[in-house]
Order: sequence, then structure tokens, then C-alpha cells
Amino acid sequence: MSSTSLLVSSKTKKSGGSSPHWFFIIPALVIVFAILVFPVIYSIYMSTFDWNLFHTAERKFIGFGNFIRLFKDKEFLHSLWLQFGFVVIALPIETIIGFFVALLLNRDGKFYTLVRSLLLLPVFILPVISGLTWRLMLQPEYGIISFILEKLGFGVKAWLAEPDFAYGMVVVQDVWRMWPFMFMFIYAGLTGLPREIIEAAEIDGARFWTRVFKIILPQLRSTIATAFLLRLVDALRIFSEVYVMTGGGPGNATMLLSLYINKQAFEFFNIGYAAAMGVVLLVLALTISFFIVRRNIQFEGERG
Repeated sequence: MSSTSLLVSSKTKKSGGSSPHWFFIIPALVIVFAILVFPVIYSIYMSTFDWNLFHTAERKFIGFGNFIRLFKDKEFLHSLWLQFGFVVIALPIETIIGFFVALLLNRDGKFYTLVRSLLLLPVFILPVISGLTWRLMLQPEYGIISFILEKLGFGVKAWLAEPDFAYGMVVVQDVWRMWPFMFMFIYAGLTGLPREIIEAAEIDGARFWTRVFKIILPQLRSTIATAFLLRLVDALRIFSEVYVMTGGGPGNATMLLSLYINKQAFEFFNIGYAAAMGVVLLVLALTISFFIVRRNIQFEGERG
């Protein structure tokens, strides 16, 4: 048999005898569908019903009725505004702290390695534990933060009962726990930068801030955008720490959107209405994520 016929025969056997490649990704597709796709589809389905958890048989299809009701609900709009404010305040602060600490600790040596490792500890603390710890530290009688504030002349107060202070401390707690997450990403990006470029800028006499804004930040833009995107998705669904610290109070001063969804679903049992809020939150997260990714792709294209 000639070499040509052998080659044709082997190709025929490969194409006809082997299983299709897509067959091997079916288990992964099933898992993704079960964990991600199906819950989203079912949430959208629930959002189209006037559906009470204890009167499931009486559910009534209302189409976009829940969504129309949402934007007439002052508590929902208030929660959405608080959620937006939380993201706008907390994430930039976490990014700035993470960036400059990464610059400071971007050095070799066992001491810096130890410090970098210790700084990551808050990220691994469970949100419930973090919220409970801050609640205890702000306790007016024996909390350490209340003690310090009293010594500074602010007096003994139930700080988490003060609306403005409670919201501020929710933000501070999140910054304390999550800025090391930004630091971890940015430091990883810094270690991948070519040192020759920075050293050349130093030799040419470029000042520190010039090197930061003209060389380092443009090189790290994709890394920072990725870290910011992951933190954004996480911040939009923040729940446990706020629930433990304040329960959404005092009044509704810290009733972030995730807490309001939980309240509608498991206190008032309006799961159709709560599902509509969840869909709005999903659309909001996807929209913001889309613009961040798109802008980053455009930047990379311009730079390339």
C-alpha cells in the first residue's frame, strides 16, 4: 500500500472513529447551566409574577408589573442610591490604598514578603465575622473604637444608631477588609512590569509622580480594571457584614439593595417582587461591567 493511501486511511479513521470534541465538555456545560444559567432564567420567570411564598397556588402573571412598581417604590430607589454610593466611595479608596501599598512593598527581602503575607489576612476573614467584629468594636460601653472616640472628646454614643455614622462605618469596614484584595492584584501586576523602563526613567531624572502617572499606571491599567471589575461585582451583592453590623438600620440608613431584596423575599415573602429587584441588580452589574471591559479593550487597542 502506498504512503498516500495510508495517509488517507488514517485521516478517515480519525474523522470517523473518534468521538466529537464537544462531547467532553458536556459535563462542564451541565454544571454551568445548573449553577449560573438556570437560576438567572428562573429569577426572570419569577419576576413576572405577583408571587407570595406562602400562597404559591395564587400566583398571578403580571408581566412587567413588578418592574413598574419598583421605580415607584421610594424604599427601592433609596436602597439603590445607597448601593451606588457605597460602590462609588469604597472601591476608589480600596484601589488607591492598594496601589500605593503595592508600590511601597514592591521590594525584595524576607521582611517585605512577611508584611505582604500579613496584609492579606483581612481578605480571608468571613464577612459575618468582620461585621460582628466591627459591631463589637463600636459598642458604646466596651468597644475599642468607641473608647478611642470618647477619649478624643466625642462622648459615649451608640455609634451604629447614628444614621450618617452607621453608613460611614459600613464603608470603612469594607475598605478595611477588601483593600488587600486590590493590593494583591496590583502587586502581581507590578512584579510583571519590566524594571528596565522604570530604571531608565529614573536615570533620565523623572520624578516619582511622573513615573507613577506616565509609566506605571498606563502599564497597570488592564490589571487594575480587572481587579476593579471583580470588586464591583462583589460590592454590588454585599450583604452579610452589613446585615450583622446594622441589619439595614438605623431606620433604613444602611438598607443597601441586597438587604432590601432579602427583606422583601424573606420578611414580606414577596419573592416575585424580590426577583424583579435581583434582575435589576444583575442588569446593572452587567451594564457597568460591559462598559469597563469595552473601555479597557479600546485602551489596549490604542496602546497596541
